[in-house]
Amino acid sequence: MNRSNLLSQTFVKQCLAIAIVFLLSAQTASATTVRVITSLGNFSIELFDDITPATVANFLNYVNSGRFNGTEIHRSVPGFVIQGGWLSFDAASNSLNQVTLDPPVQNEPIVSNTRGTVSMAKLEGDPNSATSQWFVNLADNSSNLDGQNGGFTAFGRVIGDGMTVVDNIAAQQTYTLAGITDFPLINYVGGAVVENNFISIAVVVEEEAAPAPNYFDESGGLLHVTVDAGTSGLASLTFSITATEPNVIVQLDLSSVVVLTETVDKIATFDATTGRLVLPELVVSGTAAFRNLVFILSDAEQLLFTLESFEQI
Repeated sequence: MNRSNLLSQTFVKQCLAIAIVFLLSAQTASATTVRVITSLGNFSIELFDDITPATVANFLNYVNSGRFNGTEIHRSVPGFVIQGGWLSFDAASNSLNQVTLDPPVQNEPIVSNTRGTVSMAKLEGDPNSATSQWFVNLADNSSNLDGQNGGFTAFGRVIGDGMTVVDNIAAQQTYTLAGITDFPLINYVGGAVVENNFISIAVVVEEEAAPAPNYFDESGGLLHVTVDAGTSGLASLTFSITATEPNVIVQLDLSSVVVLTETVDKIATFDATTGRLVLPELVVSGTAAFRNLVFILSDAEQLLFTLESFEQI
């Protein structure tokens, strides 16, 4: 048996882990995440790339061009929304300036405007007038916004503990500034408004974290494994699910085998003597979902592995 076949057999067991994930986890589409950096803290927004593609592309055009950087949260209505993406403050001229706008984007009112969703603002009476302004729903505004003006496009959602920051922004005192009502300011005691009184923001695309050594790719339905096969060496490979009943069985894709030169933390191990493949941890949707997955090489010729045991985290 050549080295490639041995490595293949060694890693096939990892396919079983993928099968478990497939059975126990719903598939989710990959999503772009942006980080909103504000003078009152930071929060992340997961964008609905596949659900509202035109709106996400429009939003990312502003992000990638840097036009959101240095803009202010210009509207805050507690229990309703906070809004930004429109104005920046020029300290030299003591003026608020509008960002350069792209053409309006086609409305995509698919996702409901519930708490934590991020939606596009637009002109009254024109469903397809959204440009740069976006808002975060502070409450469930679906009964109001899902049907109004053709429906407001929710194109993302605040994730993690980000709503703590959003709620803090919404708690700030508001004023009428340059004819704009509900304008939140911080540390303002009267007189001329200075730059530090604004809730300034910048928006950047978050870089994707390096994939875990063993993870399930929801979009492709494949299990990716990094394995230490002892004297046979290190490798990364991909498995597919061939059966789920009565046992979970996975099959190694020989064409996916890539020989590695360096080990990694939480690498899977394969014992050629016992035919046991062990994954210390399996990541799904960026979160460790299973540990101590054990697979047995059940058909060496077909490179099939059968799941023996696992622990769900």
